[in-house]
Amino acid sequence: IVSAQRVRELEETVRKSENERKRMHNIIQELRGNVRVFARIRPFLPNENDNNVPFVTPSGETTLQVVRGRQENSFQFDRVFAPSAGQEAVFDEVSEFVQSALDGYNVCLFSYGQTG
Repeated sequence: IVSAQRVRELEETVRKSENERKRMHNIIQELRGNVRVFARIRPFLPNENDNNVPFVTPSGETTLQVVRGRQENSFQFDRVFAPSAGQEAVFDEVSEFVQSALDGYNVCLFSYGQTG
């Protein structure tokens, strides 16, 4: 039989460990950057012609290529999601922000773009 004192000691150990996990998680977030910018390329919609040549394409995991006529530009992001990337891939990237919010830290996640 476990004594009430031992239960309190174990609960205190769990509380301290959880606080340390939260602190370490927040330090990792700060080291990775409190502000991160992700880009997700919208896939073609069903009513769009598959013969359309996309003018925004991923060029690796952190770069977008934008081609307009003869002009070509590259843009750097913390992460670029291809049109084939699903919601799960996006959530995997932002889940750390969600964890920070659940841990009681202030976070802001801003999303902007076409939905179709």
